[in-house]
Amino acid sequence: MRVRALHVVVGLLGLALASTSAFAVAIEAKIPFAFVIGDKTLPPNDYIFELAGDQQPNVLSVRAKDSGERSMFDTKQIPEKEDPKAFELVFDKFGDKTYLMEVWGVTDSGREVKHMVDGKPLEVAKEASRQRITAITIVDEREKKRDE
Repeated sequence: MRVRALHVVVGLLGLALASTSAFAVAIEAKIPFAFVIGDKTLPPNDYIFELAGDQQPNVLSVRAKDSGERSMFDTKQIPEKEDPKAFELVFDKFGDKTYLMEVWGVTDSGREVKHMVDGKPLEVAKEASRQRITAITIVDEREKKRDE
């Protein structure tokens, strides 16, 4: 009886781990302008966006492809859009700063980046003024680790 229970627990654990990774991918995007996430301004570069950890889909990270410098940022789930399978980043410009506002494709839904400016949440810009960047590639970190 204990052996059967152990097999069931191991099977369920494997299924849970598989389902977690099935909905999380890393995406790469070339961003040709400086942009803000939280209180940090990042320069134009190639970046990799991914989950910061396995347990919290609300925390994402951005990593510069060339230097490996990494920052984490908080997000919240947003309603689905016409093409929820799209891999893109959405930016809004306020004054002289461009803010990363949405990340699509790292998880199974869109994620809105939480920004506070002068103690208030940053408002979303009108659709016409938004800038969209489509991800260049989906990064398979498992392939990268096997090649090393």
